[in-house]
Amino acid sequence: MNYNDYELLDLILENDEIAYSIMLKKYKNVIFSKSLEYYKYLKGYNYTGFVLNDFLEEGLVTLDHAIKSFDSNKGVIFYSFFLACLISSFNLMLRTLFAKKNFPLLNYKELDFEISDSCCIDPYDYMDTKDILDKLKNYLYSLNLEDAAIIELRLNMFKYREIMSLLDVTSSKISRVLKVFKEEFTSFSCCNL
Repeated sequence: MNYNDYELLDLILENDEIAYSIMLKKYKNVIFSKSLEYYKYLKGYNYTGFVLNDFLEEGLVTLDHAIKSFDSNKGVIFYSFFLACLISSFNLMLRTLFAKKNFPLLNYKELDFEISDSCCIDPYDYMDTKDILDKLKNYLYSLNLEDAAIIELRLNMFKYREIMSLLDVTSSKISRVLKVFKEEFTSFSCCNL
């Protein structure tokens, strides 16, 4: 059975989920075409900090709002009311995006690594680790070859006697180098060096 918008609106107000899904199906093409129009407008200016889905989600929220706030006594058809609400909502979204405080969001870049459910990586931890590794690399380059090798081997879980055998150094030399290293890199003090 085909329902007109007014019948659907009455059913939706009575919490009829089927009527809501029919209304959504009826207006999803309108939402998609307007979303695409605004998305292409922003893409024309080479802005990268948004996706088409942002507009689609805003369109769905606007449809929900239009359904709840529509008044049939005002002499307007629902389609016109919804279209006006949608355009107004998208224009407000653009004004918010173009606000000076939000302007950097228009050009954000996505991170160059994926976060999966099984192995979550906090981007801040990733940046901190990268900073520590850069500092470690610079520190190792500043040392003589023997001291750098002692630290590298110990970080790779070699035992004192293995390092002594490989590099022909004493246990006290290894302890001295690692003590200075621990003082320099307190974040590595949790490791059993």
